[in-house]
Amino acid sequence: MRPWQATAQYGVSPFVNGYTRPLPSYAETFSGPGYFTPPPKSSVWATLALVFALLGVVLSVPALLAIVFGHIGVVQTRNNLMRGRGLAMAALVLGYVVVGFWALLLTAIWLAG
Repeated sequence: MRPWQATAQYGVSPFVNGYTRPLPSYAETFSGPGYFTPPPKSSVWATLALVFALLGVVLSVPALLAIVFGHIGVVQTRNNLMRGRGLAMAALVLGYVVVGFWALLLTAIWLAG
């Protein structure tokens, strides 16, 4: 058996070795003019998390939902197949800040009263 036949049967290209560049992926090959690649979808959970975080600044209770939805949004956007990781992270930060503020405020009122 010849070497190029042995490597081809295992699914490894005989043209890729230590002296060559790796072969381009399918997306790189077909991403030139005339080909359309749709952008990834946005995470609904990340958007909802930011909306509830902003509502939580005023109403305080939705900040808890912002934390939950923010964690779901981060998990959804972890592998970069969906957009919105920045929204989810911003919602998490804002949600934790609002919950921390209200926890400190209620603790201070409880200790003073």
